[in-house]
Amino acid sequence: MRNSKTLLVFFLFLGILSSKSQNIFIPKLTNINPVSYTDVTYMGVKDTVLVSTFSGRISKRINGNPKEIAIAKIDDEVYSLAYHPKRKEIAAATLESGILLINEKNGKVIKSLSLKTTWSISVFFSDNFNYLVTQDQKGNQYIWDVAKGYQEFIFPTNFPKGTIVKVDGQNVATIVSPKKVIYWDMNNSTIQKEIPVELKKLTDIDREGNFLFVNYNECTKYNSTSGKTEFQVKHPNWITHNSEDYNKVYEEPYSMQLTTARFAKNKIYTASIDRSIRVWNKETGELLKSLTDDHKATVNRLKVSKDENQLVSVDLKGSIQFWNID
Repeated sequence: MRNSKTLLVFFLFLGILSSKSQNIFIPKLTNINPVSYTDVTYMGVKDTVLVSTFSGRISKRINGNPKEIAIAKIDDEVYSLAYHPKRKEIAAATLESGILLINEKNGKVIKSLSLKTTWSISVFFSDNFNYLVTQDQKGNQYIWDVAKGYQEFIFPTNFPKGTIVKVDGQNVATIVSPKKVIYWDMNNSTIQKEIPVELKKLTDIDREGNFLFVNYNECTKYNSTSGKTEFQVKHPNWITHNSEDYNKVYEEPYSMQLTTARFAKNKIYTASIDRSIRVWNKETGELLKSLTDDHKATVNRLKVSKDENQLVSVDLKGSIQFWNID
């Protein structure tokens, strides 16, 4: 097993968007800490989530319960999860097996969706759960029609280049390219609109269509209506604990690399390799709170519940935390 520093370096290549990274190629991740959580996704409105590990374990975690509830053990590395609540199906992006569809009740593999080349580290359902979407590491896009037995969607020749990061309830796909964001109507194969903007690593889009993206240790909020950057934030320090006396806290003047960022109500949450989560005012960028004591390793995934009343976070030591959003 590699040491923790090597683990951090490798995991940062994952393009933590959770999940939804664009135009990034990663090396295969093998022999990495098997307890590290690779993804987390909500199963319902809040309190219950699915988690995955490099060792292929898929489990359920419930707020208030310190133990995992095992669902499946895949003989492959699992990088990303998506959940269909009506069909009770889990979609798991793997290293060697493409996208596996798993019955949540018995943990059995229902179907395997193959990829043209390499593997995927991000998979998600459309907002209306009509489609399953992913991209492999060579940039090939995939959409499967859920109602048609996961039949693969054939892209028209005029489909825009870029990475699909979202498909809304009206089947409009948001596509991110290096210089612009494109909204593509899948119903009639036309472009609804384009927004010229250079996004580094897109991490979230809010209900108003504003963007969050990170560039090393900096998180930027971009207002898609005004077409301007509103503000940029960095973690102001690296809070560390004394190895012999954990109650002794030191604040080092370093702004460490960010892993992801999320919108939630009137706030923005950012996570970093410094093991902390910071809470910012969504309108002004003011730092509201620093959550520094609950994770003992790099916080690599943040997910917000559907009602935006809860945040869940996981780290590279297999720890999970649920946070109420007020």
